[in-house]
Amino acid sequence: MKRRTFLAGSGLLVGAPAVIIRQSSARSVSHGTRFPFSVASGDPTADAVVLWTRLARDTVDTSPVASTPVNVEWMVATDRRMTKVVRRGVAVAEPMYGHSVHVDVAGLAPDREYWYAFRCGNELSPIGRTRTLPSERADISRFRFNVVSCQNWEQGYFDAYDGMAADDPSFVMHVGDYIYDVSRGGGVRDHERRALPMTLDDYRRRHALYKTDAALRRAHETFAFIFTLDNHDALEDNTTDVTQLKRRAAAYQAWYEFQPVRYAPLPASPAMQIQRGYDIGNLMRLTIPDTRQFRDSETPCASVSDSKFAFGVYEQACKANDAPERSMLGAGQELWLKDRLQNTPAQWNMIASTVKMTPFDMRHNDALYRYLQSWDGYPAERNRILDQITAARVPNPVSLSGDIHSYIISSVVRNVGDDPRTAPMTELVGTSISALWPEPLDKPMAQGLPLNPHVNYYESQQRGYMRCTVTRDALLTDLRTIDFTDKPGGTVRTSKRFVVENGKTGAQEI
Repeated sequence: MKRRTFLAGSGLLVGAPAVIIRQSSARSVSHGTRFPFSVASGDPTADAVVLWTRLARDTVDTSPVASTPVNVEWMVATDRRMTKVVRRGVAVAEPMYGHSVHVDVAGLAPDREYWYAFRCGNELSPIGRTRTLPSERADISRFRFNVVSCQNWEQGYFDAYDGMAADDPSFVMHVGDYIYDVSRGGGVRDHERRALPMTLDDYRRRHALYKTDAALRRAHETFAFIFTLDNHDALEDNTTDVTQLKRRAAAYQAWYEFQPVRYAPLPASPAMQIQRGYDIGNLMRLTIPDTRQFRDSETPCASVSDSKFAFGVYEQACKANDAPERSMLGAGQELWLKDRLQNTPAQWNMIASTVKMTPFDMRHNDALYRYLQSWDGYPAERNRILDQITAARVPNPVSLSGDIHSYIISSVVRNVGDDPRTAPMTELVGTSISALWPEPLDKPMAQGLPLNPHVNYYESQQRGYMRCTVTRDALLTDLRTIDFTDKPGGTVRTSKRFVVENGKTGAQEI
């Protein structure tokens, strides 16, 4: 589709009776356009969705396009030809947020597709597709969504997203590491700089680079996204260091500027609302806690650990880690999670955790080691959550996680060695879009599998995502795997299928 202009004041388009939806790629977005990062949608509810774009001269120029706010027209239609417009308006792109545009469009119908576009001056954006959630009161029997994480620009292309065209999920849930702050060099492609991003402009440039991946752009143009953040998006724990707080503020603001999300951080603020909750009819409740902003130190046992083992990522178990006051969520958020678990109306209850909840023991030099950056670093709080699930008899609790660039299908026991049949919860950990899991991290886990019989499946060399289909009878999870990511054009297939039956804990391969 050649670019066309809006007919002033009418919301219709000049040059054709209708506009056909297109899926632009990095190659088809010309320099100088007002919408070089295309469009995206996210944070859907039953009657609203956030529409996003960002004004810029081109993908490598993150300087403001003007010194003043800029008006941007938007429109929403019920057909891909954009002839049946149901909502339109004018949004203000503020220079303090990099002239990004976030439109929270309300008054939409539940559980249906919409198409949308933006106009600034004579420039028309690509046309995007989105979808609202079913009504919270709806009695629905089937729902599909995808789970993704960990897309490292240097380590591969993001073409796994193209496999979603056949899935047609209602939304894509990204559980963290949308960007990578670290730069190693010598990979498939290079970051725009080797040094860590520290300033707002640094983070803007990193996000701008990631938004040029063609497959990621196509996914954003086609599906609504739901997000949370992990360590490479921002900072690793609840720091009090002034320099790091300034860096976190920059990371949060840039993340907001480049994502279709509802809640904006205040400029230069190291705080932002991340936790979210969604009810998909009476079938499924999705709870997304903030696992980063309030967590205690990830390295309570560093002083007694071998810093050369697994890059220092795994630590030797020590008494300090078992302290009951150690928290990943913080007291207030733990109460929020407890309330959502105790008062759920849903048949399936998902917790989207950036890091795995499953305990996992490893051995090194005759000592017990664990990955304390996951919930293994906060065992007392994890057990309180599992106790709440048991006490409230929460129907079908499932943890959906990422972070470790591997597939893990497991039962969340309280302690390694517990009978998996008594586990309060099932966990599905999805692999990465492109980030690798190197041998020093993989080998201790692979060798530790006999110590962890509650883990049904572990695979670290495949890249891809999870496709989850929820019905009244079961949760079916397809491990969608791409054959290569070191160059464009990989093909996505289903490598494994697991089912969690209604009323039962644990996933079984089918």
